[in-house]
Amino acid sequence: MTEEHIVTSFDDELRELTDGLIHLGGLAQIALANVEKSLKMNDHDLAKKTIEADKQINALQFELEEMTFNILAKRQPMANDLRSVFSSVKIILFLERIGDMCKGVCKRIAKGDLLNAKSPKTIDALVGLTKDVQNNLDLVLDDYAQGKADNALNVWRSDIKIDSSYASILTAILEDIRNKPEAIEALVPLFFIARYLERIGDQATNIAEVNHFIVTGEVLTDDRKLEAEEKTVF
Repeated sequence: MTEEHIVTSFDDELRELTDGLIHLGGLAQIALANVEKSLKMNDHDLAKKTIEADKQINALQFELEEMTFNILAKRQPMANDLRSVFSSVKIILFLERIGDMCKGVCKRIAKGDLLNAKSPKTIDALVGLTKDVQNNLDLVLDDYAQGKADNALNVWRSDIKIDSSYASILTAILEDIRNKPEAIEALVPLFFIARYLERIGDQATNIAEVNHFIVTGEVLTDDRKLEAEEKTVF
């Protein structure tokens, strides 16, 4: 993602940071894939394993943040390198948050029984929402690994769909609560699951913005976001 430097150890450090971040992204992808399976299959064991696996994400986050701070202090990078290293700190944080939100979903699954909600259509909608945010995360992490930002606007466009799906799911849960008050204890956690998934979509959008900044040096403005929204076709 950067030009070769006279000091080859600097290049090695940058590659190590990039590889570590890609690894962190892979852990976040696994966590999100586990969320989909846990939701679809009401799999409490997988949910609990995903909760436990978040410790690995947190440990790697700490390791990578230390690495970036050491690079900034020791190498004092300039121009493209500074932009890349500084932006990496943001992406690390976004990925750690995704891990936390996956853990939050799995805690809701493990504590209750999705079947008691008696709302298979809403569960299916949550699974669909998970797939949408998975797709966005895959796109932005692929961009990062290749040093590109080709999917930034596409992720923005699809985030509108994610927000719409989220709103529809909330409406459906409220309707279920009105019609099936006996299932309220199982239905209320679905609110939190939907919210966690919507926020994961936001983190993927944040990574798209950072990728664009790393590659171009430009900050995507609200005008560019509006342009993306106006081009969206459902």
